[in-house]
Amino acid sequence: MMPQIERERVGHYGLAAISGGLLAMSYAMHPFWWAAWLAPAPVIVATLRAPAASRRWLTLLAGAIGGISSFSYHLTVGGWLAAFLILALVTVAWSSAIRLTVTFAERGQFFPAMLAVPVFWAAIDTLLIYLSPHSSAGSIAYSQMNALLVIQVASLGGTPAITFVVLLGGSLLGLLLVRPPHVGWHGLKAPFVVAVATIGTSLLFGVVRLHDAVSAPGVKVALIATDGVRTQPRSWEAFWAIYGGEITRASEPNTIVLLPEGIVRLPDAAAEQAGRSLAEYALQHQSTVVVGIIVEQAGQLTNRALIAQPDGSYRWYLKQHLVPGVEAGITPGVSSVVLHYPTTGIGVAICKDMHFPTLGRDYARKDVRLMLVPANDFDVDDWLTARMTILRGVESGLSIARAARHGISFVSDRYGRVMAERRSHATMGTLLTRVPADSGGTTCYALVGDVFGWGCVLVWAMLLVLRTKRSRNPTSTAGRH
Repeated sequence: MMPQIERERVGHYGLAAISGGLLAMSYAMHPFWWAAWLAPAPVIVATLRAPAASRRWLTLLAGAIGGISSFSYHLTVGGWLAAFLILALVTVAWSSAIRLTVTFAERGQFFPAMLAVPVFWAAIDTLLIYLSPHSSAGSIAYSQMNALLVIQVASLGGTPAITFVVLLGGSLLGLLLVRPPHVGWHGLKAPFVVAVATIGTSLLFGVVRLHDAVSAPGVKVALIATDGVRTQPRSWEAFWAIYGGEITRASEPNTIVLLPEGIVRLPDAAAEQAGRSLAEYALQHQSTVVVGIIVEQAGQLTNRALIAQPDGSYRWYLKQHLVPGVEAGITPGVSSVVLHYPTTGIGVAICKDMHFPTLGRDYARKDVRLMLVPANDFDVDDWLTARMTILRGVESGLSIARAARHGISFVSDRYGRVMAERRSHATMGTLLTRVPADSGGTTCYALVGDVFGWGCVLVWAMLLVLRTKRSRNPTSTAGRH
């Protein structure tokens, strides 16, 4: 028979692997929302019960299994170096967060222990928004996109608020399951009450916000996309031969016709001529047409959206946030574009721009209530990139119309509800629907930004300082093997 100590060791590593599996389900391209709520608990239990020599390895195991689910995606998008770097950072970060929890739990400091994981990851989310070239991409908050009640809290505190609420539950569960023997239940009573009240209030806020949601009929949109065009057209005539018939069928008066990102490549002079031609077309049909164009100008490339308006004018929007590596040769734009329509303010962004909460807030503060988003995905990330874009709408109170190649075209409202969607495929297709034009006002998050997130950064720093101080509790070392 296996000795007792070996059985315990296997059990500890089994629990860590369960946490890793739950994290992998949370970080997957098609995540399970409930997995993130449970993920911290098994590894907290395992680490608190294990000998000190095993604890680092247990937490690293959980983090590594958790990060591996998105490894192939990062390999496809960024290459081997980026994929391994991201996996290593996720692994070490989860290990550090769990061990911070364990340190405080052994001291009997259960408030800091309960807060360590949610505060740590909310702080990381906040820093990435401002420091990472991918901004909020990769946050565990996106695992909740099928849980409408949960994501409403983003209108208050963005992705850090979702992350905090979700991981708070798993941290509390882990502490309750492994309560050190020298600590009575009274030691966990106050943290339990605070955590339950926080989670309950967040969910109640979601219930109230969705109950008050209004789906007023808004702007009519036609989202046109196909994956069947293998070679990027290099002239406006070639582009129109492919897409013109579908555009014409969709161009009814007062309709916005939206096409994907980068579906034609033109020199600067030809692009301006295309703008004039499309503006005449928009005037004739009294519609708005938005086309993604790669423009060559003086040896530089820009990724643009050509916006032709029903008054016969046209404007350009230049993509501001580029995909590292993939768009290395493209020059980014620096300015937003706002179209003022009788019913609502309309903003324009391109694909990865919508990974950046700061861009969504900037548009919301300019009274934009509808975003038009040409996009081009990588097939494998179609669901996740679409939902990342949808969350920008929840954060800043924006309805969104997104037309994508190799991905999902959709319309969503300011509450994150998908009104209509269509996955692109080889045949040309049009999603014809209406975008809700709710005038629900600017959200709290759009007004105050990442106040909650920066608060978590501050608390994280305080926890790190507190960790270095020796506990005066004479039972602080109890439970060690």
